[in-house]
Amino acid sequence: MRPVRIGVAVVLAVAAVVAALLATDLRSWNTAVRHGDAAFARDPATAAWTASTTLPFDPALRILSLSDQLAFRRAAQSFAQVEAAGNGVDNGYSESQARGALESVLTQLTAGADHHRDSDAENLLGILAFADSTQHGPNAAAPVERSVSDFQSAVQLDPANEAAKFNLELLLHRLLAKGVRPGSSSSPGGPSKGHKGAGGGVAGRGY
Repeated sequence: MRPVRIGVAVVLAVAAVVAALLATDLRSWNTAVRHGDAAFARDPATAAWTASTTLPFDPALRILSLSDQLAFRRAAQSFAQVEAAGNGVDNGYSESQARGALESVLTQLTAGADHHRDSDAENLLGILAFADSTQHGPNAAAPVERSVSDFQSAVQLDPANEAAKFNLELLLHRLLAKGVRPGSSSSPGGPSKGHKGAGGGVAGRGY
């Protein structure tokens, strides 16, 4: 029985060490998210959400279900950078590529399990789509109905999303003022929900 007791003691000791390391990794991620969010509020470009963890494969990240949360935070950071970018020396090509990549990430995030975060992603897509519809330059403007559709989806996902409701109401008001009936589309399938970067300037957070 002595070898069995020794084996049990070893297993318990290892489990205790793993539990302690896991607790440390969990605290590290909580601190990293808190500090990253604070930095984002001050200056989005300086924000970073990285934690120094010990356990292999970072189980703390999965336990806290942080993967999509971090993906959205980094997408919001990219949004702020794209929003501030101009056409640059290549007539907007680099910015167009960055926006296309950002829209692809945001589109993936709209299909998550967190409707509040999905709604925020749809709202950002709506802002980018509105910028596409009003751009100037060699590229043709995208249909404004895409922006309307994104804002509507954001409100449907989270009726408490005040930013999305504000953007939708303001955009509909502007369209009506121009004599454009919201929801009309020349395509047989109605407004498109596809997202493709189109270069040009980027609208602000709301209009």
